Parts: sequence; C-alpha cells; structure tokens
Amino acid sequence: MDTTLAENKLLILYTLSSAKLNLTKNQFSNILLECIYINYFELQLYIDELHRAGFIHLENLSSKEYITITENGVQVLGMFGERIKERKRTIIDRYLKENINHLIKETTISHEISEGHKGSYQVTLKALENKDEILAIQMNFPTKETAERAVANWKDKSFNIYEVLYRELIRDPKK
Repeated sequence: MDTTLAENKLLILYTLSSAKLNLTKNQFSNILLECIYINYFELQLYIDELHRAGFIHLENLSSKEYITITENGVQVLGMFGERIKERKRTIIDRYLKENINHLIKETTISHEISEGHKGSYQVTLKALENKDEILAIQMNFPTKETAERAVANWKDKSFNIYEVLYRELIRDPKK
C-alpha cells in the first residue's frame, strides 16, 4: 500500500479522534484541506473508503452530514497512529486548539430561512447538544431583511437567548 495513502487515512482517523466534537463532514473536510496538502477529491475518496471499511460513521441530522470515528477506527489508530508524521499531527492539533470555539459554535447552532405566506419569511433556529436538539424556535418575519437579522443575532447570541428562555420558562410565577 502507498505510504502516503495509508498516512492520509490515518490522519483522517487522528483528526476525528482529536477533535472530540461531532463535526459535520464539511467542517471536517475544511480542517484537512486547510492543514494538509491533500486535494478535495482524494479526501472524499478516503472518507468513502474508511466509511465502507467501518472505521468512520456518517450520519445525517438536521440536514447536515456528521462524521465520527468508530470503535474500529479508534483501534486501527491505536495500532498504526505512530506512522503519522509528527509535523502533521502538530498542524492538526494547533488548528483544533485555535479554532475549537468556532467549531463548537458551528456544530451546536443552526438556522433555516424559508418563504412563508404572503411574502413573509419563516425562520427556524436550533440549538444542539451532543447531536440532540435542545431548542427549536420557529418564527415568521415580515421581510427577508428582518429574517436575516434574526439569523445573524442567533449566530452571535444563541447562548444568551437560550439562557433567557430557559430562565423565564422555569421561573416560579409566585415569586
């Protein structure tokens, strides 16, 4: 087997294991494309081969495809992980450390805008925790501009919005 091919597949497993997040396939692909000299089509081929071999799992949730390492993938990484060049491990580790907050935010909130009745726009805002939906809000807005503003605010302030809703919903009305 070509050593570059084997190393790239191990690097895929290493990245999934090191991320300790449920990444979307797009996020994951972007990490490797930004960090390592590999082209998009080869990466997708490697992902497909690792999926068919049972080393990674692909799952569609809330219109996003998530990619995770399986127990078999962890075992293979444990047996052959030392074959990954230290320089490449360091690059992946540094990227994950520097971008962890952004990756968490991307994987825990989502939004969708669709046209509603009579020119209005329906916005669906979601918050996820460990792939479980913990909050979903659907609201109608009179214009596309206000719908887009709601999405932008959701991206920036989702934690605060969730916190206020939660606190108000569990508040004792007698106090």
